[in-house]
Amino acid sequence: MTQFVIFSGRSTLLKVPVGKSQATPSFEVQETMPIGFRVDDPSEDQEFKISIGDVPLGDDVPAEDFGDTIRWRAGQHLSGASGVTHISLRDAATGDVLARSLALVEPSKLSARAYDAMFADMRRISVELLLDLISKSRLALAQRPSSRSGGVQPLTARLELSQIRQFWSRLSPILADILEDPHMELRQRRSIRRPRPGERLMPDVLRRFAQRGLGAREAVRTGALVELPTAMPDRNTRENSVIVAFMDMLWRRVDRSLKRARAEREMRVARQRSFGLDDAALARFIQLREEPKIARLQEIIDAGEGIVTEIRRAMRSFAVPVTRMSRQDFLGTFNSPYFRSHRHYARAARLMHAFLDTTAVVVEQGDAEGAKSIETIFEQWVFFQISAAFQAVGLSCISHNSIFEPIARDRFSVDLDRNAAIDFAAKDGRILRLRYEPTILRLQAAQGIDSIYQEQSSWAWTPDIVVEVLVPGRDPRDYRLAYAAVIDAKYTTAGNVWDRLEKIEKYREIRSVDTGNQIARQVWVAASIEASLQPRDKAVAWSSGGEVSADPGDVILGVVGADPADPDRTGPTLRALVLGILNHAEAYALSNRSTAAQRA
Repeated sequence: MTQFVIFSGRSTLLKVPVGKSQATPSFEVQETMPIGFRVDDPSEDQEFKISIGDVPLGDDVPAEDFGDTIRWRAGQHLSGASGVTHISLRDAATGDVLARSLALVEPSKLSARAYDAMFADMRRISVELLLDLISKSRLALAQRPSSRSGGVQPLTARLELSQIRQFWSRLSPILADILEDPHMELRQRRSIRRPRPGERLMPDVLRRFAQRGLGAREAVRTGALVELPTAMPDRNTRENSVIVAFMDMLWRRVDRSLKRARAEREMRVARQRSFGLDDAALARFIQLREEPKIARLQEIIDAGEGIVTEIRRAMRSFAVPVTRMSRQDFLGTFNSPYFRSHRHYARAARLMHAFLDTTAVVVEQGDAEGAKSIETIFEQWVFFQISAAFQAVGLSCISHNSIFEPIARDRFSVDLDRNAAIDFAAKDGRILRLRYEPTILRLQAAQGIDSIYQEQSSWAWTPDIVVEVLVPGRDPRDYRLAYAAVIDAKYTTAGNVWDRLEKIEKYREIRSVDTGNQIARQVWVAASIEASLQPRDKAVAWSSGGEVSADPGDVILGVVGADPADPDRTGPTLRALVLGILNHAEAYALSNRSTAAQRA
């Protein structure tokens, strides 16, 4: 019988009969454990391929035919996986699935603390970049000088909901006090009643009495009913309208966060149901990993629905029409005399003002774990860490492209798409452009649309990060590319980093579209290992201050250790890398100018 076998060393982890309608057994495994695959007793002339998740096993792991068995050599094929991961054997010709299994993967390269630290760093650094770009225009609304601590917080939908819950617990008792004696203003309305003695009657009322043969005094004495203007208390004041509009804004934010939380819960529940829990190991794995998250989401949803009910009830109690107000409208009304003088209204105004200040800009990011692979998260974390290093060495963020997407007033979604870029200005006039996954084409395709190209492959290259050093030309607005460094982020172990560096050494062949010269003078692997700077050439020394003992014309290759769990060492390491890029780029430019002068 033909069987699909998953093994590690001499141990068999799983055997699955090959056929179109088979059960899906599971096995538990560490992310970094080397595993291999084989098909025992295969049919003649049948070819197979293996997929891990949606990704086919790479061409660097070819199938080896030994007659009675076909083998794929062992390796860290689950690197970057986390949780329940599908492994399938397919017919290479038709793509039909012949055998399935589920790998229950526990991450082992990064601890949970390091994983959380990556997310926290990405949020913090992305907010600081955003502030560099918008603080002058946005935070001015809060009537305060712009600063990095200007009340801007990076919130996901869940965190925003938690913040609103805490805020509502403080505001709702004050609103209850206000409703016991709400602010009212006397407004004239027409009502049918008897005139009061001494009341001054309008001419049209006197005419109606005269038509009935009555004078004003006789009408009052007889108690005749007539439609008269009457001053009546009205709750629809500016102050009450502001409070109701503010509650409506809170309600809409909670409702949006609830929709996101419900969608995530439904996604997790549907995925849990799709697995089936007949397998004891799978059931235990799901129980430990997924059920607590689903339960926590349900708690958040229940609490959010309770807040929605309370806010709507309070809005109805004010009996005031709901209007939409901008942030400027809110801030302007809080200075009204009644908001300043009345005890309860003043307390409400202070709380609402503080809430608007602390959420002047809210940066949203996806909550759902598993939306990105760990490799992608690490790549983006390295990108933001390097951007933070640029700022730490004194560069100023001056523009961005495809990083911050406005989704509503004062709300932004932070993500990195391919070819995204951020520009930083140095005090010496140079501009450093930090590019994420640029698509590097051949010269004919790159001309007119990009600054770099490659001629080594018919396929586009997409290194994770490219740092371009731009220098001003004769026209101050005209910058040219003078130097580039490539940093490829690899979520890997210390034992694999030098092999990874060999695979990306090709990036030194990246050239300038303007000059045709090789422009990539540094190529680095940034790995999730202990923080360090390790040039491959031992003759190259690299100090913590960015002094580089390499010849200006050398191409430097090496490994950068960037450990998310050790920010105290990773931050200075990346700052040294950035300073070294700046220093070597300057030395390279001086060398080129000297060579050009000698030729002249």
